[in-house]
Amino acid sequence: MELPAGIQDFDKLLAKSGVYVDKTKYFPMLPKKGSVVFCARPRRFGKSLTVSAMEAFYSGRKELFKSLAAGEFMNSPEFTPKPVIHLDMSRIANSEGLEVLKERLSLRLESIAKRHKIAARGANPGSIFSCLMEDIHAAFSQRIILLIDEYDAPVIRFIQKELTCDHRLVEDTREYMRDFYSLIKADDEHLDFVFITGISKFSGMGVFSALNNLVDISTEPEFAAFMGLTQEELEVNFAPYIKATAQKMRMDENELLDHIRDYYDGFSFDGETRVYNPFSTLLFFSKGAFKKYWPWSGSNTFIRKFLKDKKLTVEEFSGLRISSDFADSPGEIGSTPPAGFLYQAGYLTLRKDNLGSYSLDYPNFEVRAALSALFLDNCFASETQAMEAVLNLGDCLAAGDVLKMIVLFWRMYAGLTYQDHKAAMAVKMSLDVLAGIVQAEAEKPPEGTDKNPNQSYLETMRQQLGESFYRSVLYAFLCGAEAEVSAEKHSSVGRADLEVKYKGLIYIIELKTARGSGKAVKAARDGMAQIQTRDYGGADEKPILISLAVNLEKSNIEACVFKKNGKTAVLDSQEVFRLTHPGETESD
Repeated sequence: MELPAGIQDFDKLLAKSGVYVDKTKYFPMLPKKGSVVFCARPRRFGKSLTVSAMEAFYSGRKELFKSLAAGEFMNSPEFTPKPVIHLDMSRIANSEGLEVLKERLSLRLESIAKRHKIAARGANPGSIFSCLMEDIHAAFSQRIILLIDEYDAPVIRFIQKELTCDHRLVEDTREYMRDFYSLIKADDEHLDFVFITGISKFSGMGVFSALNNLVDISTEPEFAAFMGLTQEELEVNFAPYIKATAQKMRMDENELLDHIRDYYDGFSFDGETRVYNPFSTLLFFSKGAFKKYWPWSGSNTFIRKFLKDKKLTVEEFSGLRISSDFADSPGEIGSTPPAGFLYQAGYLTLRKDNLGSYSLDYPNFEVRAALSALFLDNCFASETQAMEAVLNLGDCLAAGDVLKMIVLFWRMYAGLTYQDHKAAMAVKMSLDVLAGIVQAEAEKPPEGTDKNPNQSYLETMRQQLGESFYRSVLYAFLCGAEAEVSAEKHSSVGRADLEVKYKGLIYIIELKTARGSGKAVKAARDGMAQIQTRDYGGADEKPILISLAVNLEKSNIEACVFKKNGKTAVLDSQEVFRLTHPGETESD
């Protein structure tokens, strides 16, 4: 069977004898949820293929479903074929302007009228749509099935275009589409069932504000596997490809499945059921290589700019706790917090623990590495420099070459743009204000004592200025190299800053900050002492221990202590300089 990568038409897929993971059991279930049903899924997650199959199903094309789950239902008295209006808004969306959008929408509606052998009438898209529903109902003496795919595509296209256009265009488009979708409610006497898909669930995008009878199944456990591939579906439907790819990559099949799971599984829409990204999974089997297929399948300019404008790091969203109603109420697109925006865009997914609490996290290696790469593109002078640094870091991690790794870390910090340092300085300034308050209190020893406990707190706070920023950048750098990274991983005696796993090697990294070169070595030694005293990584076999000290005055690594194979090495500021500036002296 052929791999249907990129095929969105159900008829075409079957004609090519492509692999089809049968999801048709859900089709009869949908109208039972309500007369208007909505389901949000990330881009390239099988929405268009699903809607195409639904069009064939409701139209009564039984020959296509003989061997599929819905076939039995189609032969029951309960099933009656109905006329279908299928609007794929991704084909109507454009970046040229609202008038072009209206023109394309009119042409699509006229095409649907022609297919149903009726004459289109109306002076604008709204009136054509309203008349179309009325006339098809009358012509067939049956109420209509309305399928709207990618309902939010027109607005999203203009949001992406907003990088270079007037913000008013987005608002005008959103208002226009809201009025257009309101016709679904106004003409519901002609409609039997409406199904709508899209990427986002923002209430101001159109259907949510226009349709108060809409039922959202996006996070319902019953439909958690409606789109995407479950583990069983992967192993059953792609068994020949798993076997062939394992042989090609010289892996055991179970080992290959573990890698595929790490890279492409992990999306969850109810917090518990996990599914694979179908687009990336298909391309993996087609090309036989682990790459970031889904993130790079669309324009990343908007996400990259979003990270930069909001001064976001990658680490802050890993394991982020959220309220139980977060997924159902993400808010408005202009006011939702960054976590809500990235969740809607598919870069974050739901997780639910044993106590029923929810959190957000990256679905898998592919997505986390991609977002890290976008973050690093903002940090380095160019995308080429960022890519080269990430590839070199992967080589160092695989070889256990700590010295070259330190050089790469140093160059990475040295390559941070002015804007990134400015963000870090904003944190420092805020803490400096707090430090001033504490200092004022420090001048007033508590009554009856000679020692002020605030002094030790003040010193601790000063030592930690900016530390979270530098750790977050390092986290993104390691994730960009597709390493398995845990930030502040809990142990019985404390939390290691970073635990890194890469191709069988394990690294425990502690990052400290100091003001001045003289204090950097002490900070690095203190970090190593903390690693060893608290036995970070003690459950792992022979981890490589690294303690880095960043000099806040120079915004870079000034000292390092690392332990590998039982041997400890200490690098002071001069040794770090010689390592990072070969052939130079500090006076140069």
